[in-house]
Amino acid sequence: MKTIRPLRILAVAAAAAFLFACGSGPKPVSAQEAPPAWVLDPPEADAQYMYFVGSGESKTGSMAEGEDFARGALIDEIMRYLGVRIASETTATARASLESYQADVVQTLKSTSAGRVVGLEIAERWVSRREGRTGVYLLARYNKTELAKERRRLEEIFREKVQAISGPEAEGRELEGRGELYQATLRYLEAAAAAFKSDLENAEIKFERNMNQAREAVRRIGLVKLNDNLKVHVGQGFPAGFQLKVVAGSAGSDPGIAGAALRVSYKEMRASGRSSTRSQQAKSGPDGRLSFQPPPPESVGAETLTMALDLDEALESLADVPDRLYAQVEAMEELARTKSVRFAYESLSLAGTIPTGIAVFDLDATGNPITMSETSSGLLAELGKAGFKVVSLPVTAPEIAGRPDNQVIAALAAGYKGQVERAIFGTARISETVQEGQTILIQVSGAVKVVELASGKVLLAVNKTKRAQGSSASAALATAFKKLGEDLGQAIANQLR
Repeated sequence: MKTIRPLRILAVAAAAAFLFACGSGPKPVSAQEAPPAWVLDPPEADAQYMYFVGSGESKTGSMAEGEDFARGALIDEIMRYLGVRIASETTATARASLESYQADVVQTLKSTSAGRVVGLEIAERWVSRREGRTGVYLLARYNKTELAKERRRLEEIFREKVQAISGPEAEGRELEGRGELYQATLRYLEAAAAAFKSDLENAEIKFERNMNQAREAVRRIGLVKLNDNLKVHVGQGFPAGFQLKVVAGSAGSDPGIAGAALRVSYKEMRASGRSSTRSQQAKSGPDGRLSFQPPPPESVGAETLTMALDLDEALESLADVPDRLYAQVEAMEELARTKSVRFAYESLSLAGTIPTGIAVFDLDATGNPITMSETSSGLLAELGKAGFKVVSLPVTAPEIAGRPDNQVIAALAAGYKGQVERAIFGTARISETVQEGQTILIQVSGAVKVVELASGKVLLAVNKTKRAQGSSASAALATAFKKLGEDLGQAIANQLR
């Protein structure tokens, strides 16, 4: 009797305390007298009371034991009455079978009856002693108003717990029928969360049914890109947002789904110069469309932006699902991850359209020019990759190294203003050399400036340091200068406007 015992234990605890206090109630009839009529034929209800009979027998002749058994039987009768009344009133809309539904009712009412046996009293007691055994019979009467009040209270508790599941589930089906698949999914997941948290006997069945319905709704959701491969200049807004349509199907012509939440993720440049991924939520409009405008990009190059169906908040309510049910949650999470699209875009530098000359030279640790030109080579390669129009200017190291900026700028303007509009000039030199066994560690530092030749205005100054190692000094040095040039080029491409 697993399904009814928890309720009866609590009911007995509540009512027994009252019944024990009735020890000074009606005087028991002697065993020699004939049993009262109510022992064999419990009385019908009258205008004020419902009547219940409970009996118990002690094989050892203990009246206390017999009376204890009688109390338990009496409470069973009261609970049986309440249980049958609840089941009979709810079967029509909740269950076809009274017997199977009774188990749900009792389990639902667990821990709800303690201290609620109001209006109950012992009307009569009859004791029978025979062959060393003692039988105790109790007649209780229960005020009909209080009994009806208790019944309504229990029915309401039951109704609320079932409604917490059946309500959202019914809403989910209605929404799904209208093609509102995202909102339907949320309702199904809400019903599943209520089911696993409830104490209904068939809670697991309700949980699995709603999880299955949620997955089916998500399977029917499609994310359709309405544009792609966008191009934008660094520091400027996208001419058109990233556009997507959430549909009940798989094509852009399918019906749109309004109010669907999507998690949008894209790259963002930190103040430190390092990139990080930022995510924020956006929702589809009445027609299922969404247009997302991220902040202007702060670096050049090809990047991606992702939009994914966002069910995180709803799934969070299922975090405490028991292990035996968690496979259902994992299946939902895995399916949700498939509802994602990726947009490609490329950010370009406006500065890349302006003809620019490069005059950057490599120096040794004492500041003297060396035959290498790896920094200039790396710088040219990186800027070329970013779409810049760059050329190497035919100047010598002494024209740049060690000279004041104003002299260098004047010389570059005089010699090349008709050929390029901007110039990048500067030097890179060895700042540290360390021998560790057979390995040479070299650190180089570079400082370059970008100048507008027509005005002589310095537009940007960049300083970088790079380390490299190699089996020989020349190999380590070439690598260090080349990587330094690439870093300088990347910084210029990202920062120059």
